[in-house]
Amino acid sequence: MNQVERTKIALEGKAADRVPIMDLNNQYAAVNEILGKRSFPIGRMLENPHLCSFLDFAARTPLAGPVIEFGMKGFALDQARSAVALGFDAAWIQHIAGISSIDTKGLVDAYGRSFLLAFDKRGIPLGPMYNGGNIKSEADWDAWDKWRTMKIPMKTYSAYSKICKELGDKLFIFGSFHGGLFELCWQSMGFERFVVAARKEKKFIRRQIRFLLDLFCMMLEAMAEAGVPGVILGDDLAYRSGPMLNPRLSKELYEEAYKRLTSTAHDLGMKIVLHSCGNTYDLLGWLADCGFDGVQGFEPTAGMELAKAKEMVGDRMCLVGNFDVTHMLVDATKEEVFEGVRALINAAGSGGGYILSATNSLSDVSVQRTRWMVAAAKEFGAYPDAD
Repeated sequence: MNQVERTKIALEGKAADRVPIMDLNNQYAAVNEILGKRSFPIGRMLENPHLCSFLDFAARTPLAGPVIEFGMKGFALDQARSAVALGFDAAWIQHIAGISSIDTKGLVDAYGRSFLLAFDKRGIPLGPMYNGGNIKSEADWDAWDKWRTMKIPMKTYSAYSKICKELGDKLFIFGSFHGGLFELCWQSMGFERFVVAARKEKKFIRRQIRFLLDLFCMMLEAMAEAGVPGVILGDDLAYRSGPMLNPRLSKELYEEAYKRLTSTAHDLGMKIVLHSCGNTYDLLGWLADCGFDGVQGFEPTAGMELAKAKEMVGDRMCLVGNFDVTHMLVDATKEEVFEGVRALINAAGSGGGYILSATNSLSDVSVQRTRWMVAAAKEFGAYPDAD
């Protein structure tokens, strides 16, 4: 049984020969460490004001877009290569295609979100930090240049077709939208403004949802054409204490869109999983009703337990994740990592339908401990009741 078959079987709620393992690593330094590449201390380089002035000028030229896209495609491919190098069965490959403007301080993406560039103490790039939204009203939405957004499906096809051609038989590749329907709506304007609009300006919110849904369906078509077998919708819906939005309001605004998205994926022969951090117990049944093949996350620091989730929806969806990224993959001993993997397999393995992964991707995650996680999964990974 190969990696793609093993992962697909688990997503269908059945037991494979062993528990599949999925990679979430999208950190520049970790990917380069795995591949034996050098990570450049870009943050320290940007301490030079003359270099910053030159780069800010270059970012406004017509060549900036193609250069950035070339870099994003290359890094997405490196994410997949690093997952194969570590022995994962599947990987969530996050390709960023919608940058509207960028300079040496930050960027604005095609959805209207602002981010600050971030670096570790060595000057190595981290994931950009969300810094607010630019679409505060329906008038802002009408005026927003959506041309860059409409180019995203074409760029998506270009990036994932290259990845699938090289690694599609070695890895179950999960594509990405780089944001979800809920997440992009609120982040494009800021959460406080979104909460008001979600209750008092539902027509405006529904316009955004409809636009994003149409875009995501085109991206699904592009990924399917490229050969991508599955996709993860990254849509953080919860805090550690519970849902960010009243579940009734979430259902009112997003259920129809989620159902269309999952049915489109299934019509294309793809699997679709939703990722959310936080405590999602109150949302699991609804997400199953919406047609998702699985949910990824199950953050242990938010009180999420696989055994409870398995009891709630294990017969309806694949469970993915629950391996801690605050201790287990940061500073735990090898014995702790192995025992943690064994415990998760025992908690969620019965009957199949579980994929081991970290809850999310953080810069503090240790490559060595990730190797231990993979090794432990292969040692203990037979489902408890597999044939």
